[in-house]
Amino acid sequence: MIRTLFCSLLIFIVLNLSSQESKENKSLYSGAMLFFQPGFLTAENNYQEINSYSSGIGGILRLYAGNHFTYGLHGGNNKAVYKSANSENSYISFGYGGAFVGFTARKDKLRFCSSLGLGLGKIRNLHIENQTETVLNLAEIYFYRGFSLNPLISLDYYLTEKIALTTQLMTIIAFYNKNDLYFCPTFQIGILFNR
Repeated sequence: MIRTLFCSLLIFIVLNLSSQESKENKSLYSGAMLFFQPGFLTAENNYQEINSYSSGIGGILRLYAGNHFTYGLHGGNNKAVYKSANSENSYISFGYGGAFVGFTARKDKLRFCSSLGLGLGKIRNLHIENQTETVLNLAEIYFYRGFSLNPLISLDYYLTEKIALTTQLMTIIAFYNKNDLYFCPTFQIGILFNR
């Protein structure tokens, strides 16, 4: 029920904004596919602390209110493969999504945004303690739901009025399993489509 109400409200806002013309701020909203997201992950499980490079994919929908306020939805998936005692195939991933609010400013072909996102997600961790070729001798899989806090800074460069290249610095901070922390600063690159 809440999802249906939320989706209906979002569709109403997008349709309402797309029918309005703004003389001061031509961009009403933008959506992006963030296809390149390298990062460095720090997390832990019952066996070890995890420090590894990560990669991901995600998306963002930004709505602009006035000249300096932005809000919207963002989400994605971040995954890191790491070494354990007798395996190089263990992995941890975090799929997340939520809402954000922030500040924005545009000057000619550049737009700066600074925002803070809140959301929920799911951590999936396959920890392989011992492996012989393709046989897992000792392995554990963990699933946790987590709360995420995502500070984000982005800089968009408008190639045309409708298409922009976006670069973002986002830190994925997730709290899970009572007191464990998933911490992953990421650099994101994507293409924004604007209205």
